[in-house]
Amino acid sequence: MPEQSRLGVTLESGMRYDVRKPPQEWIAQLTWLQIKDTPALKTPTFKILIISKAFPWPIVITAPARNVVTCGAIFKELYKRLQKHVTAAEWALVAVDIGRKKAIEDAAKLRQGKDKDRRLKRIDWLGDTPVFEGLVQDEVFRKQIHLPKEEVVAETWVARFGRA
Repeated sequence: MPEQSRLGVTLESGMRYDVRKPPQEWIAQLTWLQIKDTPALKTPTFKILIISKAFPWPIVITAPARNVVTCGAIFKELYKRLQKHVTAAEWALVAVDIGRKKAIEDAAKLRQGKDKDRRLKRIDWLGDTPVFEGLVQDEVFRKQIHLPKEEVVAETWVARFGRA
């Protein structure tokens, strides 16, 4: 089955979401109520691994008992995970890349003017591309970043991000 046809209707529609804000704030209330409990994929899926070329953190979403992974769970988990502070080890990965470092620091300055948290957050890592644009499958990328001896999650999807 082609990857696009496996996505649930909300994700297949190309819905965009600015992950700098909680989904229930950024997405119109009526739309949020309609999509938050819709399945992320067309087939019942209880665990999804989200990876991205935009950041180094894997995001595992596991559905609660007797439920499936929903669009709401994906949007909420993206927001929650990207609000965490950047660690010293994570910063060391980009501190030597002057262009990347500047993009993160510029994004942090913009965010800090609004939320007053002076520490770097993972959301800053996205620089000027904080808008979730969907999920795609990329087997080559998945294999490149898969940690040897770790479980392979059958539903591994790559999150794409773009400009606001």
